[in-house]
Amino acid sequence: MPPLTCELPCRRRLCHYIVGLPEDAQMAIDRLHLLHYAERFEWTRALQIPQNGIVINPRPGEVLRSLQREVRIDAVGNE
Repeated sequence: MPPLTCELPCRRRLCHYIVGLPEDAQMAIDRLHLLHYAERFEWTRALQIPQNGIVINPRPGEVLRSLQREVRIDAVGNE
């Protein structure tokens, strides 16, 4: 009888970023929560986007919030 083995699925990191006005970013987070995709507490606090600190060119008042999730990758290489 062959030994029982349990292979874990391949996983890769996937980052989500929401850029917008604070209330719009929160609304998007709330919607993802209602869809059972991500818990609200998993997101970072709102970060003010500096005018020259990152590549994103924000509009006045926009913030950046991020969440990192792992997504399952099929063994064949299809995502």
